[in-house]
This record gives sequence, structure tokens and C-alpha cells, in this order.
Amino acid sequence: MPFSEALVLFRRLGVQVEAMSPSDFTLAYFALAKRYHPDRNPAFHDLVSSINLARATILNTYRSVP
Repeated sequence: MPFSEALVLFRRLGVQVEAMSPSDFTLAYFALAKRYHPDRNPAFHDLVSSINLARATILNTYRSVP
């Protein structure tokens, strides 16, 4: 997933990644994961997969920036 798509997904879900500290981003991610987890909402399986992929993309991008 491209970085820009990852940011757009989080923005649509109400998370402004650019304005957050890493710990705030982690808390926001876990809140989304809990809210949309397939065990609670089976219809959101694909959304949770996208959230996880977007999180990995964002974290990998931030780790590679010096």
C-alpha cells in the first residue's frame, strides 16, 4: 500500500497521523482495531486488513526517514 493511501485511510477513519506523536498513533490504531475487529463486527474484516496494512506502511516509512 502506498504511503499516501495509508494516510487517506486513517484520515477517513478520523485519525490525523501527521499531527500525532508515535504513542498517540499507536493508541489511535488500537482504538480502531478494537472498534472494527472482525470478532465484534464480522462485516469489517477487509477494513481491519486495510488498517493493519496501512499501519505497517506508515511505521515502515517513518522508520526509514532519518
